[in-house]
Amino acid sequence: MNQKALSRLLAAVTLSTALVYPQAASAAAPPPALHDDNPNGHFGDWYTGAVPPNVSDSKPVILFVQGLHSTYKTWYTTDGFYDAAYNAGYRTAFVQLKDADGTGGNMWTNGAKLAEVIKKVADYYGVSKINIVAHSKGGIDTQTALVHYGAHQYVNVVHQIATPNKGSELADLAYSNWAGWLADILGKKDDAVYSLQTSYMANYRSQTDNRAETRSTKTYMAAGTGDDGMFSPTWFGHAAIPGEDDGAVSVESAFGLSYGIKSFTKDISHGQIVKASNTWNLVEPKLQKASTRERANKVSKDKSKTSTLEESSVILRGGEVEDNASETFFLESGIAQFNLDTMTSSEDTVVTLISPSGKEYEADRSKNSDSEEEPEIFKGAVHHFIEVEEPEAGEWTLEVEGSDDAFFMVGSVEGGEQAKVKASKKVFKKGDKAKISVDLGKNEIDQSLLEKANLTRSLNGEKANVLDEVEFAVKEDELMGNFSVPTKPGVYNLSFDVTGINENGEPFTRSINYNFAVTNSDGELEK
Repeated sequence: MNQKALSRLLAAVTLSTALVYPQAASAAAPPPALHDDNPNGHFGDWYTGAVPPNVSDSKPVILFVQGLHSTYKTWYTTDGFYDAAYNAGYRTAFVQLKDADGTGGNMWTNGAKLAEVIKKVADYYGVSKINIVAHSKGGIDTQTALVHYGAHQYVNVVHQIATPNKGSELADLAYSNWAGWLADILGKKDDAVYSLQTSYMANYRSQTDNRAETRSTKTYMAAGTGDDGMFSPTWFGHAAIPGEDDGAVSVESAFGLSYGIKSFTKDISHGQIVKASNTWNLVEPKLQKASTRERANKVSKDKSKTSTLEESSVILRGGEVEDNASETFFLESGIAQFNLDTMTSSEDTVVTLISPSGKEYEADRSKNSDSEEEPEIFKGAVHHFIEVEEPEAGEWTLEVEGSDDAFFMVGSVEGGEQAKVKASKKVFKKGDKAKISVDLGKNEIDQSLLEKANLTRSLNGEKANVLDEVEFAVKEDELMGNFSVPTKPGVYNLSFDVTGINENGEPFTRSINYNFAVTNSDGELEK
């Protein structure tokens, strides 16, 4: 087991200890009171928490805002922030966003309604300003309400918890040529997920971060770096997300506000980070610091205009399953462990991995979890796990048997080669030229196995159909691709493999997914 895997295991042990010995108060708060402002649904409804017996008017009112595809019960649950805030003497409020009625809303839809609720909460409690605690995408919805819909005048402090301020690579993959089929079957492609793509968020940052309203509110940021244990969905999320992450959001993304203040980082998962016993004691002190001076984060203000650099040690496959689907890829020698998570929508679909020598590995579905902490973007998928210690070098085959299904394979290589990917930028205007390069270090690129990259457009309710193909060439030991971006504004993915040859003459495969956006002449995407 390598150092990263060992650290994840130790994190799981630490998490178990924390749950056995919680730090937050455990007395259950009375149910919050519903303000039914939407008789035809939940979107726009809000709740006020019970008044604590030890209530203190010196403490701010807290409005809790949940994340992607979630409801106010993110906070009103066992070991939730509502109980902790109630026991600490805070007045509280909760909101239902579009996600509570089924499909998720983007930041524009949710932000406009949230701005209305923020004012209602302030008026209800008779205060000029309130504080907000927001999990995941709820932090982006909150920022939109404050900056674009005028609610900044009613908010003193915002404490984000694992907010994807630069988007999430899992959202990119949901619209990729590999995972788009499965995400469509699972019903996970909606306005909310669309808006979390990294290039969409890069454009959002350029529309938001330079506005004066951002200076009206103190914003804290927190990040997670853990998972929910080996073979959990968040454990495999690490493979698809570059750098440190919580299985859904990278640390870089969570700390992605140039004017935000870093609050804390903790080695727990995206779901566990909003358990009161884990983080209430870290969040609560920041809610009292509206007048103190603290140093803002140092982040480039407009990432849309700068080059991006990422590393890939993953192999991605996916598509439609009708009777049988077969995919191949190369692994090199010297790999400590190869971890495979093949996601499908059906439990009846059978997944088998075949080694170059013909040995068959049957997938293990016994480790599937019913945990509510699974990242929402692929929540509901059936996970077929395969773990291979020191895999043999050569061509491997994935066999998927089923009907009316789709699959998405994430292969994580531990101890193997990495591909360094550099792209000119994330956001373009129509007619711009784009450039992407892949560097395999001291390894050669196998020109005989060069394939064209598939260009797909991110669309809701449609399969990821290939719009175009981009040719690559080897120049100065790098794989180079130059192309004109599409003329139609939108978000796009360029998905491709690169095959390298190591010093032993062994081929190896690594997969790349480049997410980028094309804006209109005014620099805007469709909202």
